[in-house]
Amino acid sequence: MSVLIALGCAVCAVVLLVPAYPGQRLAQVSAGRASPNTGHHAYRMSELVFRRIALHRGRSRRRQDAIDGLQAFAGELRAGQPMRHALAQSLSGHTPRACAAAVWGGDVAEALRRDAHESGVALWRQVAACWEVSEASGAGLALAIDRLVVTSRAAEEVRVALESHLAAPRATARMLSLLPVMGVLLGLALGGDPLGWLLFTPVGQLCLLGGLLLTGLGLWWVRRIATKVEVRL
Repeated sequence: MSVLIALGCAVCAVVLLVPAYPGQRLAQVSAGRASPNTGHHAYRMSELVFRRIALHRGRSRRRQDAIDGLQAFAGELRAGQPMRHALAQSLSGHTPRACAAAVWGGDVAEALRRDAHESGVALWRQVAACWEVSEASGAGLALAIDRLVVTSRAAEEVRVALESHLAAPRATARMLSLLPVMGVLLGLALGGDPLGWLLFTPVGQLCLLGGLLLTGLGLWWVRRIATKVEVRL
């Protein structure tokens, strides 16, 4: 029974502390437990968590910078600059391959797609499509880029709003997961022995195991719903 309780505690700890893809997290935790150097694996897990958070923030920042750069590109086009010169002047810090192709006469659209793949900013693929249409038909690129800037800013505002709305159910789930701990502390403050009953009686051990598993399942379910929404952002 003690082994089952320890397993339930491990599951809840993983769901509470690691913020993405539960199946992969459980495999990593199992690998860490099988290794004799548990502290090293715990450090690696925490490093992975912070790296994921930094990666998410970095992608959001890159999208914002890409929109700002695209707006500068549209301004250069409206000022009458040639397409390749305008791109090299305004997007040098965002699309290095495309800027090099613009300067040296390469395929700018293909270079934009490669920049999109390397930076993770899908906006450059849309710019590549606009570039190809403009080169093939002779249509003005400035109007298409202006519209792309407007739609991209609107999409980014929706994305930010959804992320802020997702923060509320996540915080609520974490708060509810702490209520049993508060109940145990309240029992101790009133002079009872809830820990003794939970840890050293068969019925208490079953209740503790069931509570841990249900809490972990609820937190995992909330995170899974939030992750599915984030994937579509």
